[in-house]
Amino acid sequence: MSEKIDHLGKGAAVTHQQSTAKVVVVPGVGVRVTDGETPALSATEVLIAPRYSYISAGTELKSVVGATDASPGDEPRQLGYSQAGTVLAVGAEVTRIVAGDRVVAIGRGAFHATRTVVGQNLVVPVPTEVDLAEASIAAMFCFALEAVHKSRVRLGQKVVVFGAGLMGQLAARLYRMSGAEVAVVDGLEFRRDHLPAEVLAVAPDARGWTQLAAWAQPYGVEHACIGFGGDATDSIERLKPMMSAGPDGVPAGRIVFPGGAAIHLMMASAMGNIELLSSAKAGPGYRDAHYESGANYPAAYVGHPVRRNIETLISLLQSRRLDVSELITHRFPYVAAPDAYRALSERPGEIVAALLDYGES
Repeated sequence: MSEKIDHLGKGAAVTHQQSTAKVVVVPGVGVRVTDGETPALSATEVLIAPRYSYISAGTELKSVVGATDASPGDEPRQLGYSQAGTVLAVGAEVTRIVAGDRVVAIGRGAFHATRTVVGQNLVVPVPTEVDLAEASIAAMFCFALEAVHKSRVRLGQKVVVFGAGLMGQLAARLYRMSGAEVAVVDGLEFRRDHLPAEVLAVAPDARGWTQLAAWAQPYGVEHACIGFGGDATDSIERLKPMMSAGPDGVPAGRIVFPGGAAIHLMMASAMGNIELLSSAKAGPGYRDAHYESGANYPAAYVGHPVRRNIETLISLLQSRRLDVSELITHRFPYVAAPDAYRALSERPGEIVAALLDYGES
């Protein structure tokens, strides 16, 4: 495999020619690994050789199932949005990052591929003591962190997290770090077993709801986080009687939705004063091309843009205040990507987080 990289000066593009293996979903066919060209590297972007990339068992898997069931004919679509690896080259206007750095990258361009090109504000250096496999889940961490930020929990408050997939696992840990008491509801024993000992883990059955109601006393549940996809209506209806309530019995609290859940609820008096908040981004600046290229927001107005959220993960991993090693339950060679997606679809009760491994490159 040959590669040519030319730095043409400030403001100029960096060009390269290289064959790249990419994981794509082909409409009507499914997941495939194909060869193609790496996108041209602009002055504000970073060229990365991933070592690991995280496979989303939520939105990404859902889109794969949808595309597989679709009629053939549309163009293949690249998959992936969270990875860690080594920098091969940087554009002329890139700061903070140099060739040879170990980095994590998320979002636009951070595909499942042997070479990727990502905007500089979505790329963060990784210290040598941090495992690249653990860093590669950065996008999911950022989604969970944004949900915790929007919850605005206080010390000692009670939070219920629905779903113990990677989103729920990370959210539960972050709520605990924020000083909250945390319970998690999930129907899969394998996932419940991966929760920290200080978290109450219950199944969504009669015994579990009874345990949860007793745990919520005497002040009630003040916050909830819906960390799964699918219909969350029943979960919320069962939670409402356990939430904090005023003298008239009207429930109150805040529920955030970082997962792709659907709800069918009656508003006004039926929902009382419960706030429902959608949380769809990895942080301010995510999907903002101007920011991703290197522009910054004033810190006084935007305290936690997406780059800072990624940096928070790296800091927590470096200090070992956050341990996610046991959450990475499966690793697949990138050439076996079709098998990885099949396993996620057919055996969800056996996998928390799955990575594609590109080996040393």
